[in-house]
Amino acid sequence: MNYLPKSITKTITTMRSLLFLFFILTFFFHSCKQYSNKPNNNNESLLGSWRFVEEQELDSTDAVINRDTNVDGLLIYAPEGKMNVQLLYKGTRQEIITDTIMNNDGVSSHLGLGFNNWSTKQARTIIDTYDAYFGDYSIDWKDQIVTHTMTGNLRPEKSGTIYKRRFQLKNDTLFLRDAKPNQYWQVVWVKNK
Repeated sequence: MNYLPKSITKTITTMRSLLFLFFILTFFFHSCKQYSNKPNNNNESLLGSWRFVEEQELDSTDAVINRDTNVDGLLIYAPEGKMNVQLLYKGTRQEIITDTIMNNDGVSSHLGLGFNNWSTKQARTIIDTYDAYFGDYSIDWKDQIVTHTMTGNLRPEKSGTIYKRRFQLKNDTLFLRDAKPNQYWQVVWVKNK
């Protein structure tokens, strides 16, 4: 470049610097945009396995008024849109979640299939203390609702049932509750690492 006048050499150097700066800024802004979109609109934040912490009864202001921690549970969300949940109640099930299985009053309807030599008390204990289902899930990030569509269930009459659960993520903790506004309970899960 010694053969070019100093003003042109200076212009070329300035142009190279501006072009380099342009590419750096473009890369930076593109990277920031990808990073900021990732956690909000990506199933990855729900993916994986979650350990049951507690079932909570809430009052109308969402304050916790009753807790059941006497439960072992596992919830799994797989990348291909499949999910499963298993719950083992280690004592008498609390009357927090009342649904058709619990006769809407926390008392089991004692459903079961097959033949065995269990006593009535043993069969009721098993049915009252274990719950499990699997199926598909989808996520509505805008309304913060995860939909579970059951394809299999411990209680066959529940297959095909759709549960809509409002969710909230706080760090490694997942809060799930019924999407219906008149339900006053939630389940707390912590992500397994």
